[in-house]
Amino acid sequence: MKKIRNWILIFAGCFAAQAVSAQVRPPLSVDINYSITQPLGSLKDYSDKTSFRGWSAGLQYMLNDQWSVGVRSGFQDFYQRLPRAVYPDKQGDVSAVQSRTLQVIPIQATVSYAFTKPSAAVIPYATVGVGAANMNYEKYWGEFVEKDNSWQFLVSPEIGINVPFGKASPVMFNANVRYNYSPYKVGDITNFNTIQGNIGLKFSLN
Repeated sequence: MKKIRNWILIFAGCFAAQAVSAQVRPPLSVDINYSITQPLGSLKDYSDKTSFRGWSAGLQYMLNDQWSVGVRSGFQDFYQRLPRAVYPDKQGDVSAVQSRTLQVIPIQATVSYAFTKPSAAVIPYATVGVGAANMNYEKYWGEFVEKDNSWQFLVSPEIGINVPFGKASPVMFNANVRYNYSPYKVGDITNFNTIQGNIGLKFSLN
């Protein structure tokens, strides 16, 4: 009987904690962010321009005041155009203007941990995303193109902050820095490494 009573008290405590959290804001939320991404490593050799063409969005559910799980997706476009030059080829040299593109669409499951309570003025957090990304690679020599479209494993740890617009506001300012890694190998790319900055809003859903 004592063990049963202890378990009842534990469950009651968990439900009470969730009820207190719900008083601050609902457990389900969505975030929408503008993304800027810097290529690293061999990806930078392929396209060394910072990508300003991207977005990220996610859906999260708070398990308690600090832990949450969710899913997220997004888009990032890398592009670089090189001036006309002579490029070696198996069948001879090719004189062409070279265009290099890579579009990335991730789909990941996420686990997040908030370092403060939901009522804090600033809520720092850490997230790990694990999943896959669709990599659309196209490298043009004038009219000729080398292509690859495939799904690759992708892992993305990040750190960030949420800043509520008021103590119990369902809307929060969101900013984070994310590292993306995939063992993607094609052409000049031996792996996919980027640092991604995201800024946007997070909305709690009733």
